[in-house]
Amino acid sequence: MKKWTKGIAAGLLVLALGACGSGEEPNAEADANTSTTSNGKDASKEVEKNELTAQEVYQKSLEASESINSMHADFSIQQNMKTTGEENLSMKNDIAITMDMVTEPLSIHQQMVVEGDAEGSMDIEMYGEGDELYIQTQEMEGDWILVPAEMQDEVLAGMDSSNAMMDLEVFKDFTEEFTLEEKGDEYILNLSASGDKFSELLKELMDQTAVGSQGMEGEEEGTMENVEVKKIELTLHIDKETYYTNSFDMKLDAIMDLAGYRTVAIQNISAKMSKVNELKEIVIPDEVRNNAYDMSGSKVGE
Repeated sequence: MKKWTKGIAAGLLVLALGACGSGEEPNAEADANTSTTSNGKDASKEVEKNELTAQEVYQKSLEASESINSMHADFSIQQNMKTTGEENLSMKNDIAITMDMVTEPLSIHQQMVVEGDAEGSMDIEMYGEGDELYIQTQEMEGDWILVPAEMQDEVLAGMDSSNAMMDLEVFKDFTEEFTLEEKGDEYILNLSASGDKFSELLKELMDQTAVGSQGMEGEEEGTMENVEVKKIELTLHIDKETYYTNSFDMKLDAIMDLAGYRTVAIQNISAKMSKVNELKEIVIPDEVRNNAYDMSGSKVGE
């Protein structure tokens, strides 16, 4: 059950990460037809700001997300899950994730703290750079595990699959559902809906997330059927000038059949993105390499 609930958490997080895309400032289509008022202001840009629809803001943010090369992100996730089957189980988790990521070349530093009512707390830190991937938990008392090359390929393949969805394109079929409001220097896109099309989206994301785990845990562990999204509420805060996604909040109420368990999942996710395209590299500290062991327990650091 522990592995299944982690799989659900990962899938729902992938859905939420669809709002993380951010990148360079969008090309202004009005540049070719720019007109200037007597007070020196760009009239065409002011009209554009006043007349943008929710769908146009979405499209501009989607275009901006394509050039992302680095960012910092902070996630806060609250999970409440209940299952029925051979036994009735419930689980509540609070998850905090801090992440720095550079895409070219791919490198990452991530820290995750999980506070759960069933198994207590869990603290995981990860560094990845080039062909090296190191992981540490609080039980390791300062030591690190070097993930072997054969497992790194699987992890990186999963990351590539997730990165392909880490932009606003996952919501491209739902643009008509968005509403738009403005507050200060941000556009705010709101989505509140339910139904089969959202259920299919969640199932697709979950199936893709489960691919990496099936080879190790068996096909049954990754099997998901009859996904029903009771309600999804999504709020995107988008910068008016850059069209970067500054933050998002998502509330999800879903029911799914997972490996024979009927599971109700209620999840709240909040995220803030910053330092977009400001991070140049992520370097693995010497103390990580010098305190690393391979999977057999042999020290690999000098």
